[in-house]
Amino acid sequence: MKNLILKIRLPVSILVGGVVCYLLFAYPLETYTLPIIIIWLPDIIGWNAFYVVLGILAGMATYGIMMFKEDEED
Repeated sequence: MKNLILKIRLPVSILVGGVVCYLLFAYPLETYTLPIIIIWLPDIIGWNAFYVVLGILAGMATYGIMMFKEDEED
């Protein structure tokens, strides 16, 4: 199982990031209220770049979770 997670963690994290970007482009969040901490970010970099950043963060989170699961099995 460790070898399987080791081999698929990068492709799965890229896939998750791409799916999150696609869903945010297809169904935008412009009508939702954002937390006050990040409300300024889409105004500065634009909504499309904000969606890409969210996709990258989702991919990194997936990669981290899979690394944690790999270390847990040892």
